[in-house]
Amino acid sequence: MIRLLTFAAVVLTATAALAAPKTQNAPAPNDGGVPFGELAQQKLAPGQCALFLWANTSPARRILMATQNPASARVVMKGKTLDLPLTAWDGEQVMGLYEEQTFTGEGLTLTVRFRGETPNGLIGGVVARDGSVELKDAAGWETVVPAAGMIACQAG
Repeated sequence: MIRLLTFAAVVLTATAALAAPKTQNAPAPNDGGVPFGELAQQKLAPGQCALFLWANTSPARRILMATQNPASARVVMKGKTLDLPLTAWDGEQVMGLYEEQTFTGEGLTLTVRFRGETPNGLIGGVVARDGSVELKDAAGWETVVPAAGMIACQAG
């Protein structure tokens, strides 16, 4: 009899542990190890154009704004907004911004790459596809973040 009661207690405990919860929490956001913080919404000066890139995370987040005047990139690292000057560029120029740009400062080097496309029906802007932001810190660590976005201009 004691064996039967012990067996019944084990079965009841196991059944309760295996029962599915009645509610499920949403999955936790996945930042994919991206070292950049979310860049707040930015305001462009009249006539100014900028490249905006979002990291391929869940949910996507804006990680970079690059402008041609001033020639710099804005990112958020460890809660601090940084403006890094343009130090090298290569490739085709798309609305004043090169498809490959390097920004250096604050012990960091950012290399930004993208492929500019103007889809049918899009006026006054360019889609930045197949992008990446490569971060190299002062210690030599490198991180590559897949990204996509757009180039947009403020009416002058």
